[in-house]
Amino acid sequence: MSNQASWIPAATQTVSVGPADTYTPGPGELLVKINSIAFTPIEGKIQKFGTRPIPYPNILGTSFSGTVESVGEGVTGFEKGDHVVSIRSGKTLGDPRFGGYQKLALAPASSTSKISKSVPFHSASATILNLAAITSALSIHLGLDRPSLSGTASPKGKKVLIYGGSSSCGGLAVKYAATAGYEVITTSSNRNKEFVQSLGPAHIIDHEQKPEDVVAELKKYGPYEAVLDTIGLPGPTAILIEYFESLGGGSYNSMIPPIPGTREIPDNVKRSFAPYNFAFDEPEHKPFAQWLYNEYLPQGLESGLIIPTRQHVLTGGLEKAQEALDLMNEGGVSGKKLVMDPWESPSA
Repeated sequence: MSNQASWIPAATQTVSVGPADTYTPGPGELLVKINSIAFTPIEGKIQKFGTRPIPYPNILGTSFSGTVESVGEGVTGFEKGDHVVSIRSGKTLGDPRFGGYQKLALAPASSTSKISKSVPFHSASATILNLAAITSALSIHLGLDRPSLSGTASPKGKKVLIYGGSSSCGGLAVKYAATAGYEVITTSSNRNKEFVQSLGPAHIIDHEQKPEDVVAELKKYGPYEAVLDTIGLPGPTAILIEYFESLGGGSYNSMIPPIPGTREIPDNVKRSFAPYNFAFDEPEHKPFAQWLYNEYLPQGLESGLIIPTRQHVLTGGLEKAQEALDLMNEGGVSGKKLVMDPWESPSA
């Protein structure tokens, strides 16, 4: 089976389709025929601005789902024909063999989940990266309990604020915390309110109100055991700073670092960001990673415990990879994950 990839030849250059090797998986690796690529905004920033140092030429792409073609030495629990979804781990970010923008790629078995054949490939690829990030943010960094796989939990009597419940990360975070028994307060626009309500929050604040009105409602429903901002842009950051300043200070976590135009963070407010997925590479968090990849993700997608990130499907195969990057850089996708089948013909 021949391989093709959408290559980035040098920093800040556009991607284009060309031949790629058909790889042989090494120890602890899988060879996967990719059926769904999920595009991530940071990939657009890398392509346009070179924001992360990687060797060139390279193949971008952090998460994908597909079918196992072969397994490497020492791999257990996977065999040819299995449906899987995978994240490109930190150690493979510079290695084009593990890039998602191709038809055949290597995948680390340690960051790959075997999924039911009843789960659509696009649903799985759109969900895994953000799910890993929010589980790390909420349970590893903020110390929240993880949900039971049964989907039921006794109310904890503790409130959690998830700012941006309609975002691709926010929706997963709302469902995760609510299923774990927390009383979740979140924000959304009215056009996405029905979807966000389906995730189980206790209250939804209209974030299109005047900022001072949003702050007033945040105070009304608080205080909170933990606060996670899944948007991270200057507007929400300013609102959360004002909220914490009204309390005399506080701390919260954000899914992105501050960007230009963000209000200066005062001394009495701590805004924390971390490369959340990298936590799974640390030995002390390996048991949590195994629970995520081997239990929560596959069982949750099959049972409905996890509501997949909504998808924006881009047709036309690998030839449309640059179009996907442009859409993300131009803000043309909101609350959804761009996904693509790389095997589609350009005319599809």
